[in-house]
Amino acid sequence: MIRICLPLVVLAMLTSSMAAAQDFMFSAKYNGDELEGRPLLWTDQQMLILARDGALHTVDPRQAEEARKTAPRFQGYTTSEMRSALYDEFGRAKTVTSTGHYLVVHRPGESDAWATRFEELYRSFQNYFRVRGFKLHRPKYPLVAVIYDSEQEYHEAARKTGAELQPNTLGHYDPTSNRVLMFDRVGNHDRDWGITANTIVHEATHQMAFNTGLHSRTATTPQWVVEGLATMFEARGVYQSGAGDTRRDRINQGRLDDYFHFVDSATGKLTLGELVASDTPFRTSSQRAYAEAWALTFFLSETRPREYEQYLKLTAARKPLSEYEPVERVRDFQSVFGNDLTMLESNFRTWMNELR
Repeated sequence: MIRICLPLVVLAMLTSSMAAAQDFMFSAKYNGDELEGRPLLWTDQQMLILARDGALHTVDPRQAEEARKTAPRFQGYTTSEMRSALYDEFGRAKTVTSTGHYLVVHRPGESDAWATRFEELYRSFQNYFRVRGFKLHRPKYPLVAVIYDSEQEYHEAARKTGAELQPNTLGHYDPTSNRVLMFDRVGNHDRDWGITANTIVHEATHQMAFNTGLHSRTATTPQWVVEGLATMFEARGVYQSGAGDTRRDRINQGRLDDYFHFVDSATGKLTLGELVASDTPFRTSSQRAYAEAWALTFFLSETRPREYEQYLKLTAARKPLSEYEPVERVRDFQSVFGNDLTMLESNFRTWMNELR
C-alpha cells in the first residue's frame, strides 16, 4: 500500500524528514500481521515503533494497511494480556509465571523460583537507586524473561533474533524484543544458583536499566556506561538487598582482580579519556574494558552519586538513532564531572588503590 492509506493523523507527522516521538498509539497491518504501538521515530521510508509488549519494530510506513489511531496515549500490555500473548507464542510447552514486574517463561512442572529471583533482582535494583536519590521510571509493560530447556534450544532462539553469541554464553538481553533469554543449565536447584547467578544478574540489569530510564533503547549509550552498570550489579552486596551494607560487600571481586591485573601488567590501564571517548576498547581488549568500566562506574556511584545520576540522564536523553562521536562523548562527560580529566583520573586511581 502507498502512503496515502495511512490516516491523516499519521500523514501529518510524516511531513518532517525525521519526526520525533509522539505519545499516541496506532495500529496497522504490515505483511498481514497487525502491529499496535507508539511511533518513536520516522522518515518517509522508515518508522520505529514501540509495540505494546515493549518490543521495537522498524517498518516501512508506505507498506502499512488499515492504519488507524487507537489511543491518545501509549498503553503497554497488562500482565494478563502479556501472559496470553506469551502462551499464544510458546503454547503449553512452557509455563508463564508472573510476579509484580516480571513474566518468566519456563518449562512446566518447575517451581516459580526463576520468577522469584527476577522479581528480587528488580526490587534490589529499585532499592539501590532509590536510596541514592535516583528517580526511576516504572516500565509500562511487564518485563519478560524466557528460560529455555537446553543450550541448543537457547542458541536456536538466539539465532532467530540475529544475536551473535560468544562461546559458553549462558544468556543475554535482546534490546529489540526487550527480553532476557537464557537456558536452564542446572535444573534450577538452589545449591547451583551461583553457576548462573552472574549471567542472570548482568543481563537482567541491562533489561531493567533500559526500561527504567537509566539507558535509552533508541539512542547510542556508551558501552562503558552499559557494561559498567551491569558488572557493578554482579556483586552480591549490590544485587541482593540485605546481603551486606559495607563498601566491601559491594565490590565485584572478580572485576577488581581483573582491574589490578591490567594496571600492574605491561598491558597497562586504559586512560579515562580512552574509556569515555569510544567503545573501541571493548573490541580490542574486552576483559580490560569490562574491568575498567566496572571500576569507573563503581567509583562514580560510590563517591559522586548525584553527578552519576545526572550523567545517566544526559546520555539517556540523546536523540534517537544519532551518532555519538568521541568529541561529543568527552564533552558530555566533562559537562558533568568537570573539565580536568587528569585530576579526576588521579582521584579515581587513588580511590581504587585503597580497595586492594
